[in-house]
Amino acid sequence: MTNRLLQGFRALDMTDEKGFVCGKVLAAMGVDVIKVERPGGDSSRNIPPFVDNDPDPEKCLLWLIYNTDKRGITLNLETAKGQDLFKELVKVSDFIIESFTPGYLESIGLDYDALSRLNRRIIMTSLTPFGQKGPYSRFKGGELIASAMSGVLLSNGYADRAPVKEALDANYFHANGAAVLGSVMAHYHREATGEGQQVDVSAQEVSASRNTNNILPYLFDKRMLKRSGDCQWLGLNPARWIWECKDGYVWHNLMGGKVGAPANRALSQWMDEDGIENPLREIKDWNTFDRSTVTMEEKTVREKAIAEFFLRHTKKELDTEGRRRGINAAVANTPDEVVEHPQLKARNYWVELEHAELGRSMQYPGHFFLSTETTTKIQRRAPLVGEHNKAVYQELLGLSDSEVEELKDNGVI
Repeated sequence: MTNRLLQGFRALDMTDEKGFVCGKVLAAMGVDVIKVERPGGDSSRNIPPFVDNDPDPEKCLLWLIYNTDKRGITLNLETAKGQDLFKELVKVSDFIIESFTPGYLESIGLDYDALSRLNRRIIMTSLTPFGQKGPYSRFKGGELIASAMSGVLLSNGYADRAPVKEALDANYFHANGAAVLGSVMAHYHREATGEGQQVDVSAQEVSASRNTNNILPYLFDKRMLKRSGDCQWLGLNPARWIWECKDGYVWHNLMGGKVGAPANRALSQWMDEDGIENPLREIKDWNTFDRSTVTMEEKTVREKAIAEFFLRHTKKELDTEGRRRGINAAVANTPDEVVEHPQLKARNYWVELEHAELGRSMQYPGHFFLSTETTTKIQRRAPLVGEHNKAVYQELLGLSDSEVEELKDNGVI
């Protein structure tokens, strides 16, 4: 299994940290993704954390994890020669991925309309905070701004406190997923018609699509849902689903009806065996249990007992014994527990990549999905600054060693 889903196609990746993942996924699917950086390296290389806490642009962990399988070149798009070189690269490419402020590429003659005249098959995927059009299109923005302006931020946290940011860059991950999907759909259209197109992804819009649980109640009955912290809203009653245990946290939810009945009975039996006060015992028919009819007083009493139960047990006990009994409690794993997780190991999820320049190998998440007929595992570490200048400019544009050196001396690459 050596073939890749999109083997034989090429992409020019001009994104900053907002769009790295799009190129990473395309590269994992076999696209020859060429990361284009400014001479000296992309500014995103200075974003912490770093390997061994050493603030070296070649040790930026964000860069290393999100640019695997890509080749890397440097190119100064502010120069006429740099723009000419980029146009020549476009002629032999299939995709462009970019995250510049709308209007910038047009100002230097590298917008989609100009480039499509050079290569009518080219697909340009643009991932920006607010999209290519509209009164906010040229505003600066980031992941947290997209979260705030889409309403997602206001949905996170506890109702009596300020809202909190989602962990990591969830909104950008989703936006990059949309960018990959748009790119692939445009690719299939191109294969059928011979025509490329521009894919326009707005991080705000993608983020807003994740907020339908709040938007729909407002659209239908003008009701504003409150932040529910460690609870899930069902009707007018929030049901708790994050619990502290002896050495961490678990997710558990008392589900209603026949679906939740087996797990609820198993939990009640375990609580009885632990000898703690068990108000769940009062529920005689779990098959007809309806969470939406539970009073706040009943909810408070039951949750107090369940909380005491979880505090008596470790994550390992709740994972192993809980699965045996069928109570459906999922432990909240720490990073080291994720790395050692037997399910991920059984699927060969982790990949070791050699970093000769660091004198070590590093372990990476190996794939976004698996395919029976093609490989989607990452195979190569992220590029060093300008690592593939000579190979790319000579292979694709036919430049000589002396011409490449001259471009470097003149600050073009």
